[in-house]
Amino acid sequence: METLLRSVLQEKADQLSDKGHILFWTAPDTPMAEAVRMMDEGNVGCLLVMDAGRLVGLLNERDVIRGLSAHGAALGDKPVSDVMSVKPVSVSPSMSVYQAMVECTERRARHLPVLEDGELLGLISIGDLVRLVAKDKEKRISDLMGYIQG
Repeated sequence: METLLRSVLQEKADQLSDKGHILFWTAPDTPMAEAVRMMDEGNVGCLLVMDAGRLVGLLNERDVIRGLSAHGAALGDKPVSDVMSVKPVSVSPSMSVYQAMVECTERRARHLPVLEDGELLGLISIGDLVRLVAKDKEKRISDLMGYIQG
């Protein structure tokens, strides 16, 4: 599939336009209890961790579990920076959907920040990629059925 992530971001933005194109983020010094509450209320599995407009990490569900394992009940008072994934796998908007799926699989990443020249353009999830591939396959099947049926 040669669809580029730039197109996926645009499609995602169009779908979320009625919601204000929300990206969920927090600062590195945010207490974990507040960050987890944000994830719960936003129904998201990941928060971008931003500092002075720059992506410095990701906080995902796996990080929260590891934090609970390491810190127990004290996790709620710890800053996000103690638990977040630093140097998250990021991708370029010129990367194909297929290449992004390979990145997700090889690196066991469910969320990929899309960066261009260090600027955050958006966040792609494995769910976004799977939806796009399924949509593409449905279209191909429909086209082939139309061809076969004349």
